[in-house]
Amino acid sequence: MDEDFESFLDWRLYGEVYHQGVVAVYTIAIETTSSRGSVALARGCELIKTVEFEASRRPSELLMEPLGEILDLAGEGRIELVVVGTGPGSYNGARVGIAAGQGIGIVHRCPTVGISSLESLPTVRSGGKCVALGDARRGTFFTVDLNYGRLLAAPVLSDHLKFEERVQRAVEDGEALVTLDEVSRLGLGDYQIRPELPCAAFLLESWLSRADDEREELARLSPQPFYLRPPHITKPKESPGREQGIVPG
Repeated sequence: MDEDFESFLDWRLYGEVYHQGVVAVYTIAIETTSSRGSVALARGCELIKTVEFEASRRPSELLMEPLGEILDLAGEGRIELVVVGTGPGSYNGARVGIAAGQGIGIVHRCPTVGISSLESLPTVRSGGKCVALGDARRGTFFTVDLNYGRLLAAPVLSDHLKFEERVQRAVEDGEALVTLDEVSRLGLGDYQIRPELPCAAFLLESWLSRADDEREELARLSPQPFYLRPPHITKPKESPGREQGIVPG
């Protein structure tokens, strides 16, 4: 996270004034994994407001104003939960959204939960069976099965031939096809593929649709970006002396 965004959080969050007594209770949702970001505020099951913005390549900078607007609207109310979209999509955007959500969570002493951004697509929220498609780079593509507004399994990576075979099976089974990418990037033929973007309001809907035990389980987990592949971690090289068990004196 860049210094400007950290300064904004310090000023906006730690400058809050709290009063004892009866206050409104709110939930905030943050979605920053695509080119169109959004922040939403809800009270119970009622959506109060959604603010959308162009996230582009500067999500940490562009999130400041809409997030500040939502926090101003909450005023002295109590934030009981922050929901963040974890991707797939922009890895940097996911990290920014998670960091902002955790910052709010620390100040308001509330959990921050992560939900895949795929669950906030309009087609997915309709509840029917669908397959999310995407370009995973390096000559591979991914598919994710969803039903009842939820992910059914982890993403499946494949080459283009197997990718198109999976798409064909989905069409034969009557499953809807949806993608976060431009359809042309998928290299598919004449299929009915819906290009859609995630949104914070549908993240809230996904959270509210869960049973209490599911919510409790999610609240215990630290949100992480949605990885299509295991994260690549570069290990530091061992010095010759350390490899031989020699510790510098």
